[in-house]
Amino acid sequence: MKTHAKQPAQRRCATPPQVLPIAAACAGAVLLMGAAHAQQAPQQLETVVVTGIRSAIESSISVKRNADSIVEAVTAEDLGKLPDLSIAESLARLPGLAAQRVNGNAQVLSIRGMSPKYGVTLLNGREMVSSGSDRSVEFDQFPAELMGGATVYKTPDAALGAQGLSGTVNMQSIRPLNFRGRQGNLNARMEKNSNGEQIPGLSSQGKRLSASYVDQFADRTIGVALGYAHLDSPEQQQHYANWWWANTANTKSYPPDWCGGDCGLKGVDRDAVSLQGFEATAFSTNQVRNGLMGVFEYKPNDQLHTVLDLYYSNFSKKFVGREFQGEMNTWNGVTYHGTSYENFGGEKVTVGGAIDNIAGKLLSRRNQRDDTIKAIGLNNELKLGGWTTVADLSYSKADRDETTAEMYAGSSLPSGFTSTAISMTGFSQFVPSINWADPAVMSLQQFWGQMGAARHFKVSDELKSLRLSAKRELDWGAVHQFEGGFNYSERSKDYRAVKEAYDLKSGKTNLAFPNGILMAPATLGFGSIPAVANFDVQALLDTGLFSARADDLSSAPNREWGVREKVSTAFGKFSLEFNAGVPVRGNIGLQVVHAKQEGHGLAWIDNSTQPVSGGKSYTDVLPSLNLAADLGSNTMLRFGAARVLARPNMEDMRAGVTNISRATTGKGEWSASGGNPTLDPWRADAVDLALEKYYGKRSYISLAGFYKELKTTVYKQDILGYDFSGYPDPLKGDPRYPILTYTGKLNAMANGDGGYVRGTEFSAAIDGAKLSPMLDGFGAILSASFTKSSIHQNNDLSNPLEGLSGTVASWVLYYEKSGLQARVAQRYRSRYMAAVRNAWGDTSYTTIEPEHITDLQLGYGWDSGPLKGVSVLFQVNNVTNEAYRTMMTVSDNSGTVPNLLYPGTYEKYGRQYLLGVNYKF
Repeated sequence: MKTHAKQPAQRRCATPPQVLPIAAACAGAVLLMGAAHAQQAPQQLETVVVTGIRSAIESSISVKRNADSIVEAVTAEDLGKLPDLSIAESLARLPGLAAQRVNGNAQVLSIRGMSPKYGVTLLNGREMVSSGSDRSVEFDQFPAELMGGATVYKTPDAALGAQGLSGTVNMQSIRPLNFRGRQGNLNARMEKNSNGEQIPGLSSQGKRLSASYVDQFADRTIGVALGYAHLDSPEQQQHYANWWWANTANTKSYPPDWCGGDCGLKGVDRDAVSLQGFEATAFSTNQVRNGLMGVFEYKPNDQLHTVLDLYYSNFSKKFVGREFQGEMNTWNGVTYHGTSYENFGGEKVTVGGAIDNIAGKLLSRRNQRDDTIKAIGLNNELKLGGWTTVADLSYSKADRDETTAEMYAGSSLPSGFTSTAISMTGFSQFVPSINWADPAVMSLQQFWGQMGAARHFKVSDELKSLRLSAKRELDWGAVHQFEGGFNYSERSKDYRAVKEAYDLKSGKTNLAFPNGILMAPATLGFGSIPAVANFDVQALLDTGLFSARADDLSSAPNREWGVREKVSTAFGKFSLEFNAGVPVRGNIGLQVVHAKQEGHGLAWIDNSTQPVSGGKSYTDVLPSLNLAADLGSNTMLRFGAARVLARPNMEDMRAGVTNISRATTGKGEWSASGGNPTLDPWRADAVDLALEKYYGKRSYISLAGFYKELKTTVYKQDILGYDFSGYPDPLKGDPRYPILTYTGKLNAMANGDGGYVRGTEFSAAIDGAKLSPMLDGFGAILSASFTKSSIHQNNDLSNPLEGLSGTVASWVLYYEKSGLQARVAQRYRSRYMAAVRNAWGDTSYTTIEPEHITDLQLGYGWDSGPLKGVSVLFQVNNVTNEAYRTMMTVSDNSGTVPNLLYPGTYEKYGRQYLLGVNYKF
């Protein structure tokens, strides 16, 4: 299985030096290939059976070449063998696509510089649900071993039931009647993380097992495909995060009366920006995923074809963390000694020295998340009187049940650091003045008014759909086929997040560690903290010493909501073939989409919650045109034009209202914040142009450009004239403030002005044998895309559009011959802004720094002899142990460099080593 490798190119935010020289060399090689091909004498035809990497490349290029739309594709090398640990990693190497890492794994995808929420993901042509708070599918929940491949539609096809504004990903199960006879595949891999055990006793080793079986019965009229994939994978994470940076002596930001006349840190120059707090955490995570796939196919004759698709996945993540937190701000009485400084971006920054009087604490963290996805689809195709009719019925459901919990400990001694080395590029180093693992000075303590806390998340997403369609061949000049029909879907998503706080039943705020609770100390050596007390949240709760109480009820309007959608789509598509001086094929189509949406939520009124709801309906007419002109010499010129949309983020469509207030001046205007169930979708007009040159089955070069003119966007703003007549008066009973108006403003997501997203994409695949017989077996695939947008996240000119990386690129070098396989691949993504989840599950935005992710695979397979069908594999993922880095905007700095980004999070996930064996029969 191998990606037909076209990969996302990028704009120049940070030059990817490891990509561009290879891109130039490969581009030159592809051009030379044309000359070499032209000089070759006609050769005698011979039958060659191609398998493995090269077979997957052939299949992917064939999908791209024969499609009417502009598409990219990945296909499996063989049954149960996609090349990566997840389908997200395979897709992320396609041109214009980029993955966002979450806890070290490629999880969600951005298409053409737009965040995941602007795309749509299908499974066998049916829209998929998500266990998150928005529409974005988390691809790591879909085992690569159970996927036959995926197609990414960059231009719409009117016959697709659901489509995105940025693009549409259609993952595909295999079809058993497409196979020649019975086939089976068994795969086992052992896994090890190079970071080792971050928490003592929690293994850094894991395993992956999979089995696939395909067979046909009743004279090949019945086909069955079954697949099972088991993952037991460790994550061993080293996490460091700066809380905030500031020059607290800057009285423009901090009035002098806040700190008795001087807010500056003692021992720090008044013109220096300093770190105000940090956290260092060791995480050990155990991930267990079980995936099941079943396909039952029935085709008794040419008139009837029935396919039943079944998919099930349960993904359980359990992690524990040991965290040190240090507050180093002026309000704690912090004092520096032997302070040192560096220049960072034109500003003076404190980077070293001893520190007294920090506010330090330890946190023990425990998280358990269980995600279940179920999907079933029944497709019946019947040919009647020249018509091919299709009835497709599907159902999918995603459930998420997650609990995060934490308990706190502190020291009875004053604490500080004997030395510090604050890094602007990696892990900062803090050498503590006391032993944070010594039970004689450590105890459980209350912080933030609680001994600990837990957060419980529940998500349910359910989607039912029915599709009826018919098509027939026509002979109407340029029109040779018509397809039309109707698609109806109902979707409901419910989200709930609640918090509880833990207190000691005795009423005390301090407790010595109970006997048997402390385990072998954990180390945070990556931050120079040699050891910290190691205690488990659940073990403490099991002692019975703690009680739980509900907390933060006033935030419920933001964290308890539901959305209902009913979408009806009528569509028609004409397939075209005509001659305009050169042969042209393609399609012209139209979708008429009617959506009815309803948001439910809570309003915080009179210290209690009350249900509220709202909604709207809208209709969109979405025309689309795809044309592919054959210019001869295996050259294709493609053109696409369409109206596209992305329905609003479901979390933004909630009806919750909170922070209701009324001004004490003028007419006493009302204000509040919350969701907006009356949102319209993002809408855009899109134009695409691509030129493709093919050299045989495994080589091509492509250059493409696109432009999306967004007519409307969605960002947070004040909605004026909001009607508060149904809400109680926040100033009730005060005669000084009679109600003069019931109108005001609601701060929420709302539709606003548009803009553009535009870009260029380059991709190429090179079969070495086309250049020279000496290079037979060698090959390369590469891509680069460069994207720009005039749209800014939440209409803030200092922020780029969410998900936009100016430059995205990738390359794959491979060798496959005589049973030997070798492949090295790298994907690059420049700086971008992304939505992330805080501890409460609420959305915030962060700037993620550029990263190169490199993977290596080596293998050997036997095609004959007693080991026929056996292959061995060695993989290293994240070969360079690339760090995950974020940056933060600092508003409270010295002010010499506006909008300077300072280091935020720095994480290392380690390398993954895998050694496996595969048996095909």
